[in-house]
Amino acid sequence: MPYTENEYIEICKRQLEEKFSFGNGHGHNQKDLELLSNYIEEKEGVYISLSTLKRVWKNDFKQGPRLATLNALVGILDYSDWQDFKLRNKGAEEKRVPFSPRSRNPKTGLASKGRKMVWVGVALLILAVFLFFTVGGRTLWGIKGDVSIHGSVVFEVDKTLARGVPNTAIFNYDVSHVEADSFFIQQSWNPWRRERIDPEQKTISSIYYESGYHRARLIANDSVIAMQPIHILSDGWEPHAYHSTSDDQFVHFKGESFIDKGQLHLPEELVKRKLGSSKHFYTRISNSRKYGVSSDNFEFFTRVKVDKMVDTNCPWLTVLIVTEVHIFSVCLVLKGCENFGYYKMGEISRSGKSSDLSLSGVNVFDWQEIGIHVKDKEATITVNGRPAYFERFRKDFGNIMGLTYAFDGKGSIDHVMLSDANGNLAFEDDFER
Repeated sequence: MPYTENEYIEICKRQLEEKFSFGNGHGHNQKDLELLSNYIEEKEGVYISLSTLKRVWKNDFKQGPRLATLNALVGILDYSDWQDFKLRNKGAEEKRVPFSPRSRNPKTGLASKGRKMVWVGVALLILAVFLFFTVGGRTLWGIKGDVSIHGSVVFEVDKTLARGVPNTAIFNYDVSHVEADSFFIQQSWNPWRRERIDPEQKTISSIYYESGYHRARLIANDSVIAMQPIHILSDGWEPHAYHSTSDDQFVHFKGESFIDKGQLHLPEELVKRKLGSSKHFYTRISNSRKYGVSSDNFEFFTRVKVDKMVDTNCPWLTVLIVTEVHIFSVCLVLKGCENFGYYKMGEISRSGKSSDLSLSGVNVFDWQEIGIHVKDKEATITVNGRPAYFERFRKDFGNIMGLTYAFDGKGSIDHVMLSDANGNLAFEDDFER
């Protein structure tokens, strides 16, 4: 007997819960759905509010979710659309999913704690670099969530320093034409950086402690009603360490020495002094500036590796190129862990979960050479001089605004080079000081 529409929705939810390890096997929580909303926006360019996702998981719909919502949900599972999802799951030899208005699959998220840490670490550190589709300061019309907009919405931002952190951002806003129960300003993609604002006021300040090309959000209830980019330029390379992938807390290394003998790396004794007895952590190293290079045509090369300090089953490293609109990224993993490999070129993203990314598996503890060559929106990724993947993207992503490295534990960078379409060198660092 064919599955019903509600049973297909339950299968979709189960696949999402397993992919993102919701609740580590104990059901989903609000934070899982918040991160899912962010990931959908990052990958699909579609904003689905937290309230909508809650209704999907509670089966709280009179006529079922909208087709656009279902297309976005299965899009991050690497299906082309909802119809493709149903066709490819039609013949699945699996136990039928019981449906009830409050059903929950008891087997949800049976991935091990180690698998969860690797997947969430890779996916969220890619996400964590601040970037979703640019909307400027204009209003996002048609977003639901018990919010009514009857006129223009003002959302502007300026910063107090030309470069460096900490850096105070001054937000000017006007939500007098918006009906909602509560209002917030969120510094970036990260919901931990959200602050309630008074709708009767017009100005609020907020301190940025990390450089980068951020997209601040003006939020009514749980709906984004406007976005505004703010570019916090870094003062050279800026490393941070994080105890968790939620980025709610981090450790900075400002004033410390981390460039030595032609390499950028965090000395083990420095990390131990800063982080104490933390058994697991992530590091991110960024250089945010205006490179004057279009993401339609550029050449990027780097030499990088993971340092042996954190004991994990599947260590990884990620290189990210930050643009005005989104990111280009390549994630390499320890050989045998290709399931967690990942890359994103323009609007196209591939994961080892649903694509053959066998060439993303390497010995990450040895030096790896990663190249990205883009000509007229045709991107070639090379690994150790070998062409690995090719993609054609269509959308415009603006200029390159930052370079970021993320590591499971800590890592080392030996060389980085960025040039424009004509081969003119825009940035190079061999860390020889």
